[in-house]
Amino acid sequence: MLTILSPLEIELSPDRKILKDAGIDGGWNYFVDHAFLLKEIRSFVSSYENKFPTVLDIGVGNSMLHTFLEEHLSIGIIGVDRIFGNCPFNARDRRMDLCINFEENSFFENNVDLIYWNSSIEHNSAEGIKKALKSSFKALKPGGLLLATFAISENTHWFDPADQLNLSVEDAELIFEDQFIDDRTFQDIRSEYLQNSMGLADRHRKRFQHDDISYVVGGLAQFKA
Repeated sequence: MLTILSPLEIELSPDRKILKDAGIDGGWNYFVDHAFLLKEIRSFVSSYENKFPTVLDIGVGNSMLHTFLEEHLSIGIIGVDRIFGNCPFNARDRRMDLCINFEENSFFENNVDLIYWNSSIEHNSAEGIKKALKSSFKALKPGGLLLATFAISENTHWFDPADQLNLSVEDAELIFEDQFIDDRTFQDIRSEYLQNSMGLADRHRKRFQHDDISYVVGGLAQFKA
C-alpha cells in the first residue's frame, strides 16, 4: 500500500494530538511521518500474536519518535544506522543499538516482526532504495510488516538541500512495486502544505529559505507474504 499523506487529515487525527502533547517534533515536516508511523505501528502491535515483537528502526539517527514509541507502546526497538553515517554518536544514547550497513546485513533473516524507515530510505539512490527493500524483506518473518515514509515530488530528482531522492508517483510505484490507494496527486497535497496546515509552509520557509515546496511525504505499508 502506498499513499500520499494529507496534512489536513493528520492535523485532525488523534495521533497528531498524542504526538503534539508529548512534544514530539523534529524536522520541518516530520510530524507528518510520525503520525503515519504511530498509527500503523500501534495497529500492528495491538493485533499481532507476538506481544514482544522484534522491531527495527532503520536510519534511526537522533529520532525523537524512537524513544516515544518504546514508551508509548511498551515495546523494545532496535535502532540501526550506517557506519560513517550518523553512527556511532560520541555519546551513545537510548536510540542507537547497531552500527551496520543494513543493506549488507547478515544479522537478520526471517527473524524480524516489524521494520520501519522514518524518512530515511529516501537518502539512497533508486537502486539503493531497491536494495534496502530487498534487505528489509530478507529480515522480516512471513507476515511481518515493512513501513517507510519518503519524499514524493512532481518529478523524480535528487534534492541536494536534504540529501535525498524525491520520487514521482509513477517512479514510487515502480520502485516499491506497489500502487497508491487513492487518487491524490502531488499537487493536491502540496496545496495543503501551502495552506500552512500545521504551520508547514512556515516551517518549510525557515528550513529552506524559500516558499517553493518541492516535495511532500508519502507512506508505504507492505506485509511479507
